[in-house]
Amino acid sequence: MGSPLRVLASLCLVLFWACPAFASMIQYCNDEPQFCLAVTLQQNSTTDGHDVYVTLTATPSETGGWTSVGFGSGMKDSLMFIIYAAQDSESLVTSVRTAEGHVLPTPLTEHTNDIQVLRTDVSETQYFAQFVCYSCDTWSPSEIDVQGNSSFIYAANTQQAFSSASSSLTIHNHHGLLIGDLSAAWKAHKDDRIPEIQGTETIGFNYLPHNHDGDEGEAEALFSPVRVHGVIMTIAFMGLFFAGNLTIRLPLLRAFKYHWVIQLSASILALGSALYMFLRSSHLGTHKIIGLVVVCSLIAQAAAGYKHHIDFVRIRRKTIFSLAHRWLGRSIFVVGTLNVGLGMYYRGWSTMGMLAWFLIWSAELVSFAYVVVQHQRRTMREDRGKILASRDSESEVFDIGDDLEDGEGIEGIPLMESGDKHEAK
Repeated sequence: MGSPLRVLASLCLVLFWACPAFASMIQYCNDEPQFCLAVTLQQNSTTDGHDVYVTLTATPSETGGWTSVGFGSGMKDSLMFIIYAAQDSESLVTSVRTAEGHVLPTPLTEHTNDIQVLRTDVSETQYFAQFVCYSCDTWSPSEIDVQGNSSFIYAANTQQAFSSASSSLTIHNHHGLLIGDLSAAWKAHKDDRIPEIQGTETIGFNYLPHNHDGDEGEAEALFSPVRVHGVIMTIAFMGLFFAGNLTIRLPLLRAFKYHWVIQLSASILALGSALYMFLRSSHLGTHKIIGLVVVCSLIAQAAAGYKHHIDFVRIRRKTIFSLAHRWLGRSIFVVGTLNVGLGMYYRGWSTMGMLAWFLIWSAELVSFAYVVVQHQRRTMREDRGKILASRDSESEVFDIGDDLEDGEGIEGIPLMESGDKHEAK
């Protein structure tokens, strides 16, 4: 009996020492998009910092796409590891980036010697990369707590197709926030090999729901620049521009004054907010390009409106500037409100939030169309009235004998008296 007991005791001792080595990593696997992340760390041999090892695998879509993970609770100051591959390429592209906010990440320019790509592999079914970040907790722009919980973000675009390794990234269509317990990620021994992804289970990571998503990290503050910009643009396009477009077409005594005051206020808000966001931005995405086109069109529309007013007061008829002002205004309203919705989508609004925006946007379009139709009908009735009045006036001039009674005169001369004088002559 002694021998089996000794064998069992020895086995337990081996397992006791081996288990930390097996468990000295934390891992997170996601189904949509499909990727896995594993993290281990160890004390740096020459500094007081800690080396962090990151293993990232991803299942490419039909077009390829890109996947990234990073330290931090949001894009601002995050340290991101990005992988993708160009179509028909046999090599994986790796990139380490950071961002100043919710903008396109830019390649890391400092501490580049402190990050090394250990291994990469690419196939039709998997992207694979391993990184090491030396003394990462001492210089990373985001906080890394090697003795406790640290925040991680992930993002991916499963639709982008890369024509070359230097192609720019398009905005993500998946993102999320994780909490990882780095105290469970210590390598048991200095010479331990970097653990590979083990299955698809999650170890030492917790996923935070979407409403706590770290990708909104910069907007967590109540008056963050991104949030204030969104509020201002929503008020300008879905509030003031909508009201200004309606007032000029309503039968109000001071409709013109209301119109230009509202439009000017909305234009100042939109131009100021767009200029601020453009100056602090480091890239041009679809939302920003549309926004720039819209705000530039605002300047052209305002100039056309001023010229229309000057000409109309002078010649009392519409010109090409009238047409330009009108259709630019309609286009700016439609495209501007659509861009508000696009901005909400990029900020990760929920389905209910996007549905609410769509319902309000649809109601405004229907209301605007109704007011335009009613205005056109009212204008047509007024024009017909003017034509009839003009015809009546012309009838009085050319058919005076039928319309004037005896004793009435033309230009002060009685009609019958005029006839007698002609007969006498």
